[in-house]
Amino acid sequence: MKTKKKFYQRRRLWLIPFAVIAVAILVIFVVGQFTPFVNALIIRQASTLQSNSPAPNFGTIQQNVAVAQDIVYDETENSVMDIYYPKNAQGPLPVVVWLHGGGYILGDKEMTKEYSMTLASHGYVVANVNYALAPEHKYPTPVIQVNQALKYLNSNAPKYGGEMDRLFLGGNSAGAQIVSQIAAITSNGRLAKSMGIKSPIENEQLRGVLLFCSNYNMKTVRETGAPFLETIMWSYTGMRDFENYPRIDELSTVKQITSEYPPVFVSVGDADPLEPQSIELIEALENNGVEVDPILFNGTNANLGHDYQYNLASLPAQQTLGKVINFLDMHN
Repeated sequence: MKTKKKFYQRRRLWLIPFAVIAVAILVIFVVGQFTPFVNALIIRQASTLQSNSPAPNFGTIQQNVAVAQDIVYDETENSVMDIYYPKNAQGPLPVVVWLHGGGYILGDKEMTKEYSMTLASHGYVVANVNYALAPEHKYPTPVIQVNQALKYLNSNAPKYGGEMDRLFLGGNSAGAQIVSQIAAITSNGRLAKSMGIKSPIENEQLRGVLLFCSNYNMKTVRETGAPFLETIMWSYTGMRDFENYPRIDELSTVKQITSEYPPVFVSVGDADPLEPQSIELIEALENNGVEVDPILFNGTNANLGHDYQYNLASLPAQQTLGKVINFLDMHN
């Protein structure tokens, strides 16, 4: 009888950890119905986002590119950038401002370090920019920060051999959406006025925009079924039903393009759920008479996923990089 009693006591003890886990899961679920913070934190902890495979000749690139790290460009949290520039370069060089992705809620300039250095090795001064993350810092914080980064570079790019009159903006995923909106603010006076933002650069300075794998119409992006989309947009806008966010059209680049928008290089993988967003952007650019250089793999069965461009050990990424360099060289 005592043996049986001890068995049930031990059994109850075994059940305690499972009960604690069950309660924790229930609490997380309930809290997650009212705020995106918990889900955003889980995504951050579970994420394996990192810099992808560098170019095969990256060792040589490192030897030929100088680095200025963790330059503070503003007082807002995470307002730091790295600047890469070729050693022994002749004359002032065009400037590329690059933003990492991560769905507005995670990511860091370390993710895009190798790619930015590779661009710099082709004769460009590249500013690899960090920005504050949601949900702690909601829209339009990153937009304001990037404008501050541009203001900083207007004064300081010459120290690194950069010429801001030949400026390009680029990024991947959320970073691409942000720079696409910066280009819209710079080229669309009506949008700049409605947002109460004055761009620190003139449209003539902006020679082109490079956009990888992003979302450009917030009214249709849910249809893509992209992972964690509701948490991402809820974190960034503060509204779970983000389509009804009062400023949602500001975020939708396709609605803000005019004929003054700068030339665009846009690319996305055929296995990326956000591919329809790039196609929609291309149509909007063409309808407004904007020069666009699209690199798509639609219907090729190449099976290229999100941010395939950073896997520079792969042939498709190498080929796209070559076309990126051609675009930059053609427009600077």
